[in-house]
Amino acid sequence: MLARTINAEWIKLRSTRGIYWTSALVVLLSVGLSAFIGWANGMGVQSALDDNDTGFLATAGNLFTFSAGQAGLLSFGSMVIMIQAVLTVTGDYGNSTVKLSVLAAPARWQVAVAKFLVYGALAVVLALISAVVSAVLGHALAAGQLDDPSIADGMALSADDAWKTIGMIVVYVLGAVALCTGVGYLVRRTAGAMAIVLLWVLVLEDLTGLLPDSVSRYITPFLPFKNISAAISGNDLEHAPWGQGGSLIYYVVICLVIFVGGIVALRKRDA
Repeated sequence: MLARTINAEWIKLRSTRGIYWTSALVVLLSVGLSAFIGWANGMGVQSALDDNDTGFLATAGNLFTFSAGQAGLLSFGSMVIMIQAVLTVTGDYGNSTVKLSVLAAPARWQVAVAKFLVYGALAVVLALISAVVSAVLGHALAAGQLDDPSIADGMALSADDAWKTIGMIVVYVLGAVALCTGVGYLVRRTAGAMAIVLLWVLVLEDLTGLLPDSVSRYITPFLPFKNISAAISGNDLEHAPWGQGGSLIYYVVICLVIFVGGIVALRKRDA
């Protein structure tokens, strides 16, 4: 049964010492960077107010949005989650335990689904903790630097779009775990799978900025991480034929397609 496979994957995950380090790293990097950004932005805006720097102040409103306050989680914390999601799969191949997992499960697809559900649940918990603490601490540090603390209210949990943004971050994290699980089963090797995921997120999607607009306008709307980034920040992706909701759906579909591709590879190949 799937429940037994889930339980087996949970036991395997929590018996791995590295999972505690990577989980702590997700929270520390997310909260630490968001706190620093909140403090730095608050100090910078107050300095601009004191100097009457109208040029800087004209764009300063974007510094105190709720999504801006989650920069630590969106940029660094999520990367650690993706790396760990890859390792939950490729680690089985590296340690030669994948055959035992496959033989113990009634069907091979249950192994992949169990991995996704177990680490996905942990990733969501880590993302929620990181998002809430980042919002509280980042807002407090930003407001503490301002003569008018209300300027930073967009970063607080009481902001109008706060919980909507957190919900989208949860979708982002679950999608990333599904995608990385799929890539892990497709590639099987830790170095190769990590290279694909990290280059995709950190390099390849940004390369479209080097292309002429006449070319990039036909590519950018179909990049999944560009879409989810636009949805979380509350913006429509430029040249995309859909709005924020469409960007969210497109990201989820791409992640599911790659996850299903990984399951197919797991079923067809020898363990």
